[in-house]
Amino acid sequence: MDTSPRKLGLLGGMTWESSIVYERLLNEGTRDRLGGSHSADLVVRSYDFQPLADASAASDWDGLARTFISDAVIVESAGAEAILICANTMHKVADQVAAAISIPLIHIIDVTANAILAAGLDTVALLGTGYTMRDSFYRDRMATHGITAIVPMENDAAEVHRIIYDELAKGVIRSESRETFQVIVAGLVDAGAQGVIAGCTEIPSLLRAENVSVPYFDSLTLHVNAALDFSVGLR
Repeated sequence: MDTSPRKLGLLGGMTWESSIVYERLLNEGTRDRLGGSHSADLVVRSYDFQPLADASAASDWDGLARTFISDAVIVESAGAEAILICANTMHKVADQVAAAISIPLIHIIDVTANAILAAGLDTVALLGTGYTMRDSFYRDRMATHGITAIVPMENDAAEVHRIIYDELAKGVIRSESRETFQVIVAGLVDAGAQGVIAGCTEIPSLLRAENVSVPYFDSLTLHVNAALDFSVGLR
């Protein structure tokens, strides 16, 4: 029986701070499921984050879509059997990428929604970049699963975005920022959220399940687990 992992293509993370977490967890998970000296079989497109941040700030989503489509096609041609866009915000262009390739795109919003439904919840807080929180693409996709995603008020959303870009994307972890996130989550829980989504792959470096009073959905780890299920199954 062939016990080799299926090859996965990774686009990012969008910062190397989350890229290395994806690669570590995929390698550890493959080893744990297959045993021996197995590790993940990966084709990785790692990005210089600054041009992506500039394009996002300029709302050049068409340009970003073209970049990710081109890279997805290259990754597929290198033998990848499924693709992960390793960032929540860049799932704004995920449908365009998926339409351009012939292999599955493992969608971070869908796998996060599946975990929320499995927990029996239907209303959650969403923390992420300003693009993820303010734009409708994330909340709309959650709604197709019957889930309502609540986002912070504008001042709080701006502070979450600042912490992600000015601190977490640069590997800076501050206890004061964790406390800020906790206060914002508590306010969203008071507004009806039954759980909270870490909807940026850098957030788990700062805020973890033990830091909040409600179920915590780490989109990065959920994404990795779905990729492992595809690559090596439950062995």
